[in-house]
Amino acid sequence: MAEYIYIDESGDPGNILADGASSKHYAELALQLDGDSLPDFIAHIINWKYVLGKPHETKSLPKGNQCKRYLAPILELHHQGKLKCSCVYLLKDQYTGPYLKPKLPTGHKPIYFRNFIHKELLEHHFAQFPIKPRTGINLIFDDYRIPFEEARKIEDYLQNNWNLPNFRRIVHADSIPNFTLQVTSQLVEAVKNIVLGTINPERKQLLDFIVLKDITSI
Repeated sequence: MAEYIYIDESGDPGNILADGASSKHYAELALQLDGDSLPDFIAHIINWKYVLGKPHETKSLPKGNQCKRYLAPILELHHQGKLKCSCVYLLKDQYTGPYLKPKLPTGHKPIYFRNFIHKELLEHHFAQFPIKPRTGINLIFDDYRIPFEEARKIEDYLQNNWNLPNFRRIVHADSIPNFTLQVTSQLVEAVKNIVLGTINPERKQLLDFIVLKDITSI
């Protein structure tokens, strides 16, 4: 059985204390689908692009009542156990973990920070949704411009983590032609509003299927 896990982030790995333009938060989300459900999921997204008249990439969920209708088939897949979603997040000014703040022993190392969050996300995800034996897991990151050497470092870092299952393939893709990555991006941007406290209660309730973990204090 093949499983596909799509990963995207909200925010940037910049140090907010040194650069006021940096985001106040950082969040990373994993959206998992089995191979049998993926075609129907993509067909749903294509149909909605037609309904909304937005054939190009969209970074946010539909507004108002359209959001509930848009998420309905996604929630149904979740209830059937065919779709799993998790997210880790942090507030930078209170963050106590490594690689973000220059005054900490690890210093500010954006690439190391991003890789560390990948690890935290996947450990959280598989703790919530254990993988069955002999499952082929494909990771798809929304990061197609990453240099080849950095992509290899991420692969080595994750493959050598004993707390994670073996991955069949780790891919860095462009979200523009990848509809599932686009949905992952929409969901993690919605989580940003949860983290910053700017989301309305009804919209937040629709996102209850995302298993959140606050990693501000590690």
